[in-house]
Amino acid sequence: MKLLANKNVAVIKQLHSIKFLLIIFFSSLAFSSLAQEGTRATNATIEGKVMVIPFEPLMYMSEIDKKINEQTGWNFEQIRENFRHNLDVQLLLKLKTHTQAISFYQDSAKMAKDLDYIYKSRTLSYDLIDLSKTVSKAKQQKNITNGQLTVEINNDKKFMNAKIINPTLIGYLHKKYASTYFIFINELDIKNDLNSYDIATDTYKREITVHYTIMDKTAKIISAGVIVSMLTALENDPKKIVEKAFVPIDESIANKLK
Repeated sequence: MKLLANKNVAVIKQLHSIKFLLIIFFSSLAFSSLAQEGTRATNATIEGKVMVIPFEPLMYMSEIDKKINEQTGWNFEQIRENFRHNLDVQLLLKLKTHTQAISFYQDSAKMAKDLDYIYKSRTLSYDLIDLSKTVSKAKQQKNITNGQLTVEINNDKKFMNAKIINPTLIGYLHKKYASTYFIFINELDIKNDLNSYDIATDTYKREITVHYTIMDKTAKIISAGVIVSMLTALENDPKKIVEKAFVPIDESIANKLK
């Protein structure tokens, strides 16, 4: 009887171990379906207030505005500002669960001049996510010059990166807003993935991509890359798009600063 009891205990322990591994496996699958990452990063200990800098309006690329307009009646500027605002707000909410954070949308009128100063003090360029690869400078560029966006197309996996061209910018922001880390949201892309068309449901997926750069108070990049979330093309309610696509993206970015 004692031997049988010991065997039963061993079997139960083994079943619990298998159950635990299965939970981890399926949980990881669920997360990867929500947000996928391409990131270059360095190790850093996060301590201090975080400033969130929204993307410049020019850096909004969307293929779904017509569908949203048909449902909401919003014009292009309203749609863009809604997504720009909510991407910022949701990121701020995620950050505040574990650190202090500040957003330019908290007092947009007061901070408008500083936000313009930031945009003029940094440049944007398409950089490789995979640092093991090298390409010519001519192929790396996607810059904003005189308010115009120029793109050099190639097949390398890249992201829109922020680089400081005014060496006094970060010191100014650190002193004025007591911020130690700075999250630059560089670009928001919303594309239709027609290759994902499902004949059974007569629909396809949308790909929502956020390009970001995180710097510390010395202007050192501690994390940068893209976060991608997939969403059904049947969803045209801006509020639900934010809930289903933006929230997991913002959570992934916020987790870089834990």
